[in-house]
Amino acid sequence: MTALAVGQQQVSRLFDATDVDAVRAALADFVRVQTNGPVEIGPLRRFTVGFSWVTYGFQAKWSEGGQVHQKDLILRVGPPTGIFGPYRAYPEFVTLRALAGSAVPVPRVYWHSDDDSVLGAPFFVASLEPGEAPIPWTKDGGPAFDDARRAVLGEQFVGALAALHGFEWQRTPVANIDGTKDVRRAAVDQVDHWMGLLARWSPERVPMLEMAALWLRENSPVARRIAITHGDYRIGNFLVVEDRITAILDWELVRLGDPVEDLGWICLQAWRGRSPYMCHLFEREELRDRYAALSGQEVSLADMAYWEAFGTLKLAVMHFGATDCFARRGFNDLRMAGMGAQIPRMLLQVESAVERAS
Repeated sequence: MTALAVGQQQVSRLFDATDVDAVRAALADFVRVQTNGPVEIGPLRRFTVGFSWVTYGFQAKWSEGGQVHQKDLILRVGPPTGIFGPYRAYPEFVTLRALAGSAVPVPRVYWHSDDDSVLGAPFFVASLEPGEAPIPWTKDGGPAFDDARRAVLGEQFVGALAALHGFEWQRTPVANIDGTKDVRRAAVDQVDHWMGLLARWSPERVPMLEMAALWLRENSPVARRIAITHGDYRIGNFLVVEDRITAILDWELVRLGDPVEDLGWICLQAWRGRSPYMCHLFEREELRDRYAALSGQEVSLADMAYWEAFGTLKLAVMHFGATDCFARRGFNDLRMAGMGAQIPRMLLQVESAVERAS
């Protein structure tokens, strides 16, 4: 719970995702201060997408710099008891702002705050981009796209990733986000980070994950370069209109690190079901080759396999986080309980991924 000073009174504020009128009023007050002008915030419509941040859509009208703006926007709020809580809006906000106008299609960001006294939780406001998000879970476990659409979307998907990894972040605020700038520590630091989260989220030790972490530390590759890594780059996290990717979404895990981490994440079994295509878009070798062609950076299948093994461990740890936020933090989203039920299957996937990488 946080306290908000109003005159001489102290008013307690706790973020309540269901109290859309209170969220709307507080957001209008915040935007009014940011723009120093009149603001109209329309009704908030909560979206059911996403497993972490709470997302609302709304229409806003405001005046700034002598101009009147009217836009369809989204509000993203990091709930205090959510899977990755406590959240910070700053890393995602500054990354999206830095990437604006680049070859990476991203929503435009407008305002953000990590001050809990505003809404009771960190948040940012961005443009509402057109399109639908294809999901990896198909009805029969088969391909999500036909061959023609797979080729068109796949080229855009890997092209945006190559552009992200080639982005010169060093003289932007992105240089201040989490991660490592030491090519020798990129892998080990990530293993340590996620095992630290596991220790927070699981009251018991998990032998399979500890064994996998030991192997990952002993076999950690040296990164060829440090880049912005998305952290959750996959099918389900981009929007499509017909055959065009309009936006890459869900940047909450963004950090500086080894760009091959994103390639390994694309290869996870969770994102393809029984399809032979990574994220329903590429065969593994095809993904490597197209990425090399578009980025100018050669990547070995061995390094991709290492990062796929790490990514599978990371996803397994997320499932423990989901269990913790549902069972112990009071985050009443049944999808979190569902993730907890999948932990045994995830541990088997970790074992298989490490065996393939060994």
